[in-house]
Amino acid sequence: MRGAATLAVLTMLPGCGSLDGGSGGSPSELHLFAVPAAIRLDNHPGPDGIGVRVYASARSKAQGVPLKSGRLEIWMFDGAVVPSKLTEAKPLRVWSFSANELEPFAATTTLGAGYQMALRWEDKVPKAKVVTVVARFHPNRGPELVSTANTIAVSGR
Repeated sequence: MRGAATLAVLTMLPGCGSLDGGSGGSPSELHLFAVPAAIRLDNHPGPDGIGVRVYASARSKAQGVPLKSGRLEIWMFDGAVVPSKLTEAKPLRVWSFSANELEPFAATTTLGAGYQMALRWEDKVPKAKVVTVVARFHPNRGPELVSTANTIAVSGR
């Protein structure tokens, strides 16, 4: 743990454990939930990252299903980006995870299997007062899945 900020993220995004059990079907939708404000992940003043939780759902199962293959990406844009412009906009930062790399982030909640992440933006510091965040899943087969966009406040810099 890296201090009170990480503890706060984990408190706001409850749940823990591994993703065991069957896959429940192929993912057909992707859902992103974000902590509403940027978070502090180190001992220096000010925020330096975001907290998100990602769930994939399948038509055959009411709860989140684990991502057993493919690649999950979290895209962060500087400023508020309207959904119709997301395909044209250049992300400030992209985090990319294979299915195997997602295992440390795995958590099971009442919503089902999902992934809880505290992501540092490193040297890609936002300049705007908000960032827009989207999750994208690239399955090994089938169409790409994209979540709805979330806006996260960035303050205290």
